[in-house]
Amino acid sequence: MIQINLFIGSRYPVNRVQLRNAAEEVLKNNGVDHAQVDISVVGKRKIKELNESRLKHEGTTDVLSFPMHEKHQLNDFPLPEGIPPHLGDIVISFPEAVRTAKKFGKLVDDQICFYLQHGMMHLLGYHHD
Repeated sequence: MIQINLFIGSRYPVNRVQLRNAAEEVLKNNGVDHAQVDISVVGKRKIKELNESRLKHEGTTDVLSFPMHEKHQLNDFPLPEGIPPHLGDIVISFPEAVRTAKKFGKLVDDQICFYLQHGMMHLLGYHHD
């Protein structure tokens, strides 16, 4: 079972179905069929606060990923039957998605899904090297 939990403020017009489908596709394409992920779409203040307090980076950013486990530890923690392991959290900046979508002539929802896919890869253990 794949469980995608969305936390999106009402002021952000996001295609929730497209976002959920994009997350499920990344998981399935990487052989994950039993997991849950939390996805938040936030504004400039929240993404800046998280970037500075959690990662010690100054300013805003487009997407943040907070993995719960290292890739090899995914199934190490016992959970009640039927509860998928929590891979982690992804936080996407709506204003940054709007800005970048305009810059490259893309739909905002497509840009949000691009950020989501990037963040999902981090949760699955892939990093910038």
